[in-house]
Amino acid sequence: MRRAALVILILSSIAFPLPPAWAQVGPDSPAPRLLIIDDDVGMLKAEVKKAGTYPAPWLPVTDPDGGLELLYALRDPAVEVLGITCTMGCSTTEVCRHAARRILELAGRSEVPVLRGAASPKELGQPTEAARFIVDAVMSRPGQVEIVATAPLTNIATALMLEPRLPQNWKALHLGTGEFLGALGERSDAYLGRLVGYQDLNINVDPEATRYLLAHGGDFILYPNEIMDDARFTGADRRALKKAATPLALYVADELGPIFKTLGVLNGRGLGTVMYLHGVIPLAVALQPELAEPPLELRVTMQRRRFGGYIFAESEDPAVPSRKLYVRLHDPATLEKRLRERCR
Repeated sequence: MRRAALVILILSSIAFPLPPAWAQVGPDSPAPRLLIIDDDVGMLKAEVKKAGTYPAPWLPVTDPDGGLELLYALRDPAVEVLGITCTMGCSTTEVCRHAARRILELAGRSEVPVLRGAASPKELGQPTEAARFIVDAVMSRPGQVEIVATAPLTNIATALMLEPRLPQNWKALHLGTGEFLGALGERSDAYLGRLVGYQDLNINVDPEATRYLLAHGGDFILYPNEIMDDARFTGADRRALKKAATPLALYVADELGPIFKTLGVLNGRGLGTVMYLHGVIPLAVALQPELAEPPLELRVTMQRRRFGGYIFAESEDPAVPSRKLYVRLHDPATLEKRLRERCR
């Protein structure tokens, strides 16, 4: 009898393996972090091939890091994703919606709502379902909801236009956007931006939204491109996902194929064949600031360059508020390891 019970236990552990250490939650665990993720998820290569990126419909490949960002949050037991608000950028808003729903399905999280946001900067100020969701979620849970925005900022600025009290009611606003050329002495590879003519897509697809947030967004945290190249996903990581052979791992490995192929073609231009985790890094540091070096405090304004579009610059005007900026990872290895686990 004992032997039979042991056999059943072993077989059940093979069929339904225990979650990894990062996914185990005990009765004394703290309340989950409540997140809204605002993104331009492009991890759906078949639709991206038809639609291209938002600013360059002729470019049939995009950066799929937004999908990795979603998985990093969705498979963290200390996080509750309240909703995913979609916008244009890496591709169209519709591609973002379809990609987000596919990722939720594979992650076993189809209950998380996906909200349609702005389809173009012309919708800045229009009450899309994404903007209304942001307002309702934040105002119904004052001081509890964090927003991580790693896309053009149309949805966030629109929500703020609809409800100016948002900054007093969100727990934190984390913005992954912008480049400080010359100010901090570093430059992100920003390969997708360079292909379409901008150093940073998020700030340049809708600069008016960024300008509005700088003027009216209260206290928020910036994760500019200077920190975006400090963690990466490699060809070996992709091969390991194929070997893991779970439906989720195979999906991620397949979806990363076009960008790895593109980077391989561009290798002669010094861009390498690794994919930098531009969208994942702001989310990971927002959840665990110890992954990064302590933030800087800078007064931030926007400047327009002749080539490459808008960038951020440091201001000496005392009327401009100081903001926290994370510019360097302290522990990229831990972030990379967690991402690999959460993609399986």
